[in-house]
Amino acid sequence: MSEIAWGLASDKTAIVLAVALIIMTVLSAGPLHPIDNLINNAPRPFWQEARMALILGPDTVASRFVALPVLGVTCVQLAYWNRSWRPIILGAVGPFGMVCLVASMKLLFTRSHPRTGDPAFFSDAGVSFPSGHGANAILIYGLVLFLIIRYRAARPHIVRRLAYCIVGIAVLQAMVSVYLHFHWFTDLMAGMIAGGLALVLTIRLDRMIPEGRTVYWWPWYGRNLWKSEDRNGEDAEVWAERG
Repeated sequence: MSEIAWGLASDKTAIVLAVALIIMTVLSAGPLHPIDNLINNAPRPFWQEARMALILGPDTVASRFVALPVLGVTCVQLAYWNRSWRPIILGAVGPFGMVCLVASMKLLFTRSHPRTGDPAFFSDAGVSFPSGHGANAILIYGLVLFLIIRYRAARPHIVRRLAYCIVGIAVLQAMVSVYLHFHWFTDLMAGMIAGGLALVLTIRLDRMIPEGRTVYWWPWYGRNLWKSEDRNGEDAEVWAERG
């Protein structure tokens, strides 16, 4: 366990993102208040006409109600194709770590809602900072893309298009959240950084832990569900390498 903790803590990209998250938190606590207020108080054209459509449409794209099912279907399909529980485990560990990080920061800083007009931290009631939707857009959809790349489930040109889609989802989510007064601008930036940090740590964890003999876990391939015999008499180590 100590080796895993050290491996996660020594990841250079994770360190950079952790420092960026700390810096963004410090800036959000005061120096960037003028920018938050400027964006929050900017005119909202077509407010009455577009508000409900945005709430029911684009704003839900990065919500957990939409993103998690996409991740779940991807993990189950890749697990079935590759005869391994690893995609499902990664699909559970990544979002869980992200939720823990974002929720702890929300409860710690208790930032007031944009509709109050006060971007201060440690308010009486508020959990605006950082944005969970911003973190979802990076972590959940980024994890989908990572799993597709890891298991070679799509051709390179499809992977590039999926990457562009993730960037588009993140930008769209930020614009919609700001427009609807759901989040301060710095909430969204911090949320995306937090999501990126959780994604990097999940990828690092995947690379540190060996595949293991998942043949002994997988019920439909490798070993017979009711007998201890290997399927078609093949050696379990061969199936373990595939799993």
